[in-house]
Amino acid sequence: MTSPDERADNSARNDAIKLVEEALKSGRIVQADHDMRVDQLRHAQTMQEVDLQVRDLRAPAPTSPATVAPVPPTPTGQPAPEAAPPWPLVNYGPGTATTLETAQITTAVAKGGKLIGGVIAFIVLIAVVVPIAGAAIAFFAARDSFPDFDEIGPTDDTTYLPGQAPGADGVNLHTVDGYQELVDAVRDKSGHTYAYSTVLYPRYAVLEIPTGTNNRYENFYWDGETLELQSIKGTTDAKQVDIGLVDPQVIIDCLETVRGRTDNPDSWYAIVSDSFDAGPQISCYASNDFGETTYIVQDLDGTVVYDSEQQG
Repeated sequence: MTSPDERADNSARNDAIKLVEEALKSGRIVQADHDMRVDQLRHAQTMQEVDLQVRDLRAPAPTSPATVAPVPPTPTGQPAPEAAPPWPLVNYGPGTATTLETAQITTAVAKGGKLIGGVIAFIVLIAVVVPIAGAAIAFFAARDSFPDFDEIGPTDDTTYLPGQAPGADGVNLHTVDGYQELVDAVRDKSGHTYAYSTVLYPRYAVLEIPTGTNNRYENFYWDGETLELQSIKGTTDAKQVDIGLVDPQVIIDCLETVRGRTDNPDSWYAIVSDSFDAGPQISCYASNDFGETTYIVQDLDGTVVYDSEQQG
């Protein structure tokens, strides 16, 4: 736990950046998430700014224990069996056979092998070709009933501004409708709308959703269409926030404020959480390619409780 005004030093920033780098290498976060977190960490002035970027990465990803083949016990009073050779022993023929006999046997086997090999190859060819031909015929016969997959999923890569309605194939979670679709997806998936942390980027969101047991959570990824369970699990001391009670317009207004006071912003996002036992809060960030960043922390009603530009 840290206070908003506790200063961050280079050691804390570097340790946090290492966590982000490891998360990217292990596939726990995507490249865009990595770049945004590193940018914020390099310019973090307080420990609160550092904690907000890596708190969800501190819990190690679950790993499966190594599988060990069981070893059968050796009966009492009997010697242990000798270790099996690393490859099967091959009998290349009787040791008493003459050179002529060996040559005759080899020639017969070779001729018979060619014949048998040809028959087997023909059978395999028939077994492979016939099913493929049948599948192809069935595919072309039924192709008119298939949906148009080119029209499925958000294919517009445009990063829309806060409050800006996306195109038909685009995504913008920083809109009233975009946020409500996320809330509905969480409700459909978990039966409730609670989350420990909800990080909202323009095109996707990352959520820590409670499992219902103690303070455990599972990590979910929302791309504007599908809410997918990730491999990240952990526990947290944060309190749950009912994201269904959050007014998305407050988030939009907050993001517009931080973007408006940043010269040519190229990234912006918001976090909804109760990480510091101060009640549910919305943290909004914006930065540009010069490394300049600004952020605001406010209550759910829009009351500003911390402003990076007004710190001492």
